[in-house]
Amino acid sequence: MRVCVFKGFYFNTLSSHNRKLFKDIIIKFSMSFGKFEIKIRIIRKLVRWGKWGGAHTENILKGLPSHLIGAKITKESLKELIKDQWIIPVKKTSKTHYFLNQNKVKEITEFYKKYCKKEI
Repeated sequence: MRVCVFKGFYFNTLSSHNRKLFKDIIIKFSMSFGKFEIKIRIIRKLVRWGKWGGAHTENILKGLPSHLIGAKITKESLKELIKDQWIIPVKKTSKTHYFLNQNKVKEITEFYKKYCKKEI
């Protein structure tokens, strides 16, 4: 019987299925995101990509953990950003694209400098 270390935990590797389940549980608990962390990721991505005004993208949820894409908390975070008019949705083809509001540049850049420069 072999014993492995994963993120400081010891576990038995009796089967690859049990090892995968254990890793999934640890990853999900270590990656608990709130609305604020999701907003940080979305704003960071749009600012780094330069999506101001007419430049838009549909890929703002890519890069989030898979259990958060399509989750209720993610949808609520997007709705709050839209309600605050930080991002503007545009219906293109069959998908919704998003861009940063040019009228809120000062607020968004202050938020970016304060929270988004740090890695999550």
